[in-house]
Parts: sequence; structure tokens; C-alpha cells
Amino acid sequence: MGDLLFLALFLPILTGLVSIFQPQKVSIAIVNLTGSILTSSSLVAIVYKITMEGAFSYKMLYVDHLSAVLLSIVAVLSFTSMLFSISYMEKELANGHITFEMLHRYYVLFNLLIFTMISVLIVGNLGLMWVAVEATTLASAFLVAFYFNHSALEAAWKYVMVCTVGICLALLGTTLLYYAQVSVVGSDFQALSWLELKKMSPDLDPTIVKLAFVFILIGYGTKVGLAPMHTWLPDAHSQAPSPISALLSGVVLSCAVYAIMRNLIVVQAVINHEFLQYLLIGFGVLSIAIAIPFILVQHDLKRLLAYSSVEHMGIVILGIGIGTPLAIYGALLHVINHAIAKSALFYMAGVITQEYQTKHIARIRGLVSTMPFVGTLFIIAILAITGTPPFGIFISKFIIIGAAFSSGRVLLGSGVLLLLAGIFAGMMYYCLSMAFGSKPKYRASSVSIGKPALMAMAISVGLIIVTGLYVPTWLDDMLTMAASIVMGG
Repeated sequence: MGDLLFLALFLPILTGLVSIFQPQKVSIAIVNLTGSILTSSSLVAIVYKITMEGAFSYKMLYVDHLSAVLLSIVAVLSFTSMLFSISYMEKELANGHITFEMLHRYYVLFNLLIFTMISVLIVGNLGLMWVAVEATTLASAFLVAFYFNHSALEAAWKYVMVCTVGICLALLGTTLLYYAQVSVVGSDFQALSWLELKKMSPDLDPTIVKLAFVFILIGYGTKVGLAPMHTWLPDAHSQAPSPISALLSGVVLSCAVYAIMRNLIVVQAVINHEFLQYLLIGFGVLSIAIAIPFILVQHDLKRLLAYSSVEHMGIVILGIGIGTPLAIYGALLHVINHAIAKSALFYMAGVITQEYQTKHIARIRGLVSTMPFVGTLFIIAILAITGTPPFGIFISKFIIIGAAFSSGRVLLGSGVLLLLAGIFAGMMYYCLSMAFGSKPKYRASSVSIGKPALMAMAISVGLIIVTGLYVPTWLDDMLTMAASIVMGG
């Protein structure tokens, strides 16, 4: 297992370095696609070994079923986003939006981002996890600013500034946890090892731990995109290249949720459960509510999808806040469903904006007549992301809201249902207006949609459909075990 973990870290770095020296776009695509397949295969092997053998610890590395849930997402999205990138960046190059040198830079930064995301999920130390989460910010900031126009640079600056403030608060919270640990066992012990912290958590000072978790939740919550710390998210997601928007929304946000859960495992044995629940539920509901007006008055396609991510991260935090095994199971399943569905939508948004040469919703009409295959997939993905049955997001939303009712929070469950209805109405209004209607008169792009991009979208939509109809036994067991870990088991 240790060799697989190091291999998963090594392959993205090697792929990025080799791609620098490739003289042609074809060779760059081959190198990066091969590296992506090998990286995803190593992650799948890690997940398989975890499901078969259980948790594994080696020095500063640690993986268990909770890690496996997120590593599964990285395995799928790193492959589909790389597959989509081949067609997307080729078209950007053909249209003169980027240069060949920028193509090299894109793939190097892409692989660096994959490396940082994997790092977050396999370290067993809360301090190193903080470093890895900050590294995802630094790696993705250059990709947000990739086009180096005014809007992209402004979005990257906002992203770095807001997330840096957040990550500094997370550092303060982590430092307070270290202080609480040192007060019990001294400074020579395994500092910030979350396994050791979990063992000694009943002996930690409750006041210090409570203050630490408030800082940690606000800090990592900024990276998750929880309201009111979400202000960077719509700008960053709308300005980044579409494959990167898919990774930001599907994986980077999920990695920050993972960091919150790892800290929650430590502190919940010390802090009153009601305090944690009110805190998490409050941020979750606020994030769902604050997304509604921005979705209802939105004019930019990618910003619409970005505000949808704010809503869905709120649903995940709400599930974690409810705190029952069923709710946490639903939250983890929702992380997977959202990652796949939202990445598919960002892929489609990339194709649509390239074809229509605009992100303005009012100028995008007649998708089904202009691009029948993409238009059909777009409708399916929108139905999925809004929680329409029989898709996977409906199942995970149903589980979380059902857990709210079953735990006696009838008012909470009813209120969330009303909020979700408002979001459904806004998303369907805009997206169906884009899908149907008369075909607009616009200048057609000179390059057709590439087969790799079509494959990436088809794979993603296929997974959306399958997860709604069938949850494999291995995935159900993995989610059950992961929920048990979050509960403190």
C-alpha cells in the first residue's frame, strides 16, 4: 500500500515534467492522457486495497474508508477532466485564445493541482493537511488566472486573498489544537497526528478545542465556499478554463469538506454535540439560502453553476451537522454525486461557451437543435443537479432531508425543502430556455467538438444515471464505514 501511495503522488509530478519537453500538441495529449490513466489506476488500486484490507498507516501517510470516498472522486474526475482538456485546449489553441507555451503551462499546473489534491487525502497529520489544502489554492490560483485577462486576474486575486484569510484562520485553529495536545502529552509526542489526537481527545481542554474548531470551520469553510465566505467562488469558477472549473467544484471543494470532517472527528469527543450541530447546520442552511437570489437573477452560465456549488456544499455541511449515521452517509454520497454531476455540467458549459462564443445565458438558445447530443446531455445533467428523480443527487438529498425529519427536526427539513424548490425553479428556468428555442444566428466555430470531450461528458452522465439507479455493494459498504469514522468509530 505504501508503494501505491507514493506512486499516486509521483505520477502527476512526472507527467507534468515530461509534458514540458513535448514539441507537439499530439505528444502533449498522449503523455498527459497516459499519466492520467496511470494516476487514476493507482488511486483505484488504493481504494480497492482499503475496501479489502481496511485502514493503512505509514509514517506521515494515512488512508481509511473516509479517504477512499474522496480518492474515488479524484480517480474519476482527474481522468474525465484530462480527457476533456485534450479537446477543449486544442480548440482554444485553434481559436487563438492561447499559445503553445500556454498549453505547456496548463498541463504542468493541471498535474500539480492533482498532486496537491491527492496529498490532502492521504496525509495523517492535521498540520500537513493544512499545508496540502493551501497548496491546492496556490496551484489552482494560476489556473484561475490562466488567460491573464482583466477578469481572470481579478478573479485569481480575489480567490487568493479570500482563501488566504480563511486558511490563516484554519491555521490558527490547528495551532490551538496543537496547544491543547501539548498541554496533555508534551511537545515530544506525535504532533497533530489526528489518530493520536482522537485517542486523547477526552483529555483535551474543551474551551480551547471549541475555539479551535470555530476557527477551523470558518477557515476551511471559506475554501468549501460556505456563505458568507463564498464570495471568491463564482468569480474563480467562471474565469478558469472549464476543465479546471470542474476540478475546483468537484474535488477542491470536497477536499476542504474532508479537512473539516477530519477535525470534527477529533473535537466531537470534547465539545458538546449540540454546539457542533447548530454551528454546522447554521452554515449549511445559510449557504443554501444565499444561493437562491443569485441563481434567480443570474446571467452568466458558469457563475450559475458556481452558485449551484455553494448550494450543494451547504447541503453536505447540513448533513454532517445533523450528525446521525444516516445523515452523514447521505452527505458523503452527496459529495460523490455532486462531484460527478457538476463536473459534467462544467464540461458542457465549456463546449457551449466555445460554440456560442459567449457565457451570457440570454444569448445561448437552441442547444438541442444546434448540438443535439450535448443538448440532451445538458438537460439530463441539469435534471440531475437539481435533485430530480431517479438521479443520484435526488437519493442523497432525500437521505439527508429524511434524516432531518427522523431526528425530530421537522421545521429544518421543511424549510430546506422550500429552499431547494426555489433553486430548482431558477435552475430549470434558465437551463431549459438555453436548451430549447430557435437556433440563434451566430458565427460557427471552425473546429468541431472533439471525441475526447464527448467521451468525458458521456462517461460523467452515464455515472450520474447509474448512481441514481444502483449503488454497488462495495460503494455502500465504503460509505457506511466512512460515516462510522466521521461519527467517531
